[in-house]
This record gives sequence, structure tokens and C-alpha cells, in this order.
Amino acid sequence: MQALVGHAFPGGTFTIEPWENTLLSDVMCVEPLPDGIAHPAYLFHAPLAGVGMRIADMFVLFKAESDEAIRAGEYHWDIRQPLRVGRTYRMSGRVTGVERKESRKIGWMDVCGFQIDAHDAETGELAASTTSTWLVLRSKV
Repeated sequence: MQALVGHAFPGGTFTIEPWENTLLSDVMCVEPLPDGIAHPAYLFHAPLAGVGMRIADMFVLFKAESDEAIRAGEYHWDIRQPLRVGRTYRMSGRVTGVERKESRKIGWMDVCGFQIDAHDAETGELAASTTSTWLVLRSKV
């Protein structure tokens, strides 16, 4: 699994469509934010989609033993500027670490970390970075 450290995701772009922002805001039980600001919860969805990865692709990459063998770990967001509706973001990312651990409650796991950066496609400026860890449960080591 250590060989995954540094693995780059394919990369790509993500545009926050107005109708998607409206639906996301509705699900979050809030009014859409003013001035074309997108709901920050996009940072859960947009980064993976923007680098051309699906959750199922991550399961394969991290060699999950089943669809039930992955748990969410930590999510850290560094928001440099608000995400904007209608704006396109260029996404890039990579696996930042893999650490094997043992938990008394759930047994062996790999703590897999990855970072995805969102740059404003128009200005090139870094808009946000997400750093995430997923726990990949292992039945044997």
C-alpha cells in the first residue's frame, strides 16, 4: 500500500451549476447564499468528481475488501476564497499517505490520506484544498 503514496489522480474540472447549488442548499435546509457563493458542502462532492474519480474508483485504488470495508476518517478544508456558482475549477490531487494501524474495536486498517486542490480555472488562483483520510478495514494483514 505504501506504493500508493504520491499516486496522482487523473485531474480535470468541475463547474458548480446553479440548479445543483439550489438543490444542495435545499437539502441542507438553507437558502442559497448571496452573490453567487456556492454552499461550502460542495467540498465533499466536487473534489473527487473534479479529479475524475468516483467513490468506487477509490475503493479499487485502496484495495477495499468489500463495499462495507471503508469508513470516513477526517476531512479538513482550507478555503482560500468562496466557491462560486457557474465558476469552473481545475482539480488536481494525490494520495498523501498510507499508515497501517490496529484498533481494539475494529481490528486492522489502512489509514489512507489524500489531498485535492481546486484552482479557479479563470484566474489560476487556489480556491480551496481538501485533505481527507479514509479508513480501509482489513480482515488480515
